[in-house]
Amino acid sequence: MLLLKLAAVMPLGWGRGLCSGLAQLALRVRRRERELAVDNLAKALPEMTPQERTRLLHSATKHLGRNLFHTLAAPRMLATPGAVIEENPLAADNKTIAQWLVVLGAEGRGVFVLTGHIGCWELAGGWIAQTLAAHDLGPAAAITGTIHNPPVDRLIQDRRRSLGFQVLPREQGAGPLIRLLKAGGFVAVLQDQRTRVRNIDVPFFGIPAPTPTGMAALALKYGVPVLPVAGVWDEAQKALVMRHLPPIRPEEFAPDDQLGFLTKCNGALEEFIRRNPEQWVWFHRRWNPEP
Repeated sequence: MLLLKLAAVMPLGWGRGLCSGLAQLALRVRRRERELAVDNLAKALPEMTPQERTRLLHSATKHLGRNLFHTLAAPRMLATPGAVIEENPLAADNKTIAQWLVVLGAEGRGVFVLTGHIGCWELAGGWIAQTLAAHDLGPAAAITGTIHNPPVDRLIQDRRRSLGFQVLPREQGAGPLIRLLKAGGFVAVLQDQRTRVRNIDVPFFGIPAPTPTGMAALALKYGVPVLPVAGVWDEAQKALVMRHLPPIRPEEFAPDDQLGFLTKCNGALEEFIRRNPEQWVWFHRRWNPEP
């Protein structure tokens, strides 16, 4: 893949500019995705004017292109000092992400690392894998879907493996995931898209959204804590900034309260997105179509 080869040698600024330009071109020609994004923005952010949402859409498009380059260049960026930094944890709970991973991992029930399609999730995942390895924690895995383009699917899954993750396709069922959690593993879950697995409607930006139930079912059954994290791009610092929220504890919910548990999880993701709405992927069908 030409872009993959270029990402290994091209100056980072050039790569971001090139991929952002390609994304803006795609926005012009991909009418279906453009209209879907406009509809999503109107649903989620009705307090904005149409002009504000239009500007936000263009910013989100530029970021999506930048995110593509960061995904391709992830190994290179992870090896670059200062390319990924952590936000001051004092604003949340006085612990760094690494400290929370150590504390939660020591409980011996496994850990779900909750994130979404915001910022550069692949680069953030690589940083999480590096952090786990640096503290002799693991194993680490990521729950993945299958991309319909086989070469692209192989590229993405191979990249995740190279960054230190075991790949757990949803199609394999819960068995491998349960075994990894019982071994004290850490599992990254991207929970902000509708999938074909079992789901229930859970509020997201105040609107019921189909949300997978697998993570909630296992967390509530086995007592697995959830640590919400996100990595967002800071253009001024030219760095991915890692953020987190306090852990979501399953013991705070009734054993069958999947709705309450997932409402808390969706609320955490929504908080990340509201702080940087231009860095979320607005181009997928997150909510149910209007009747």
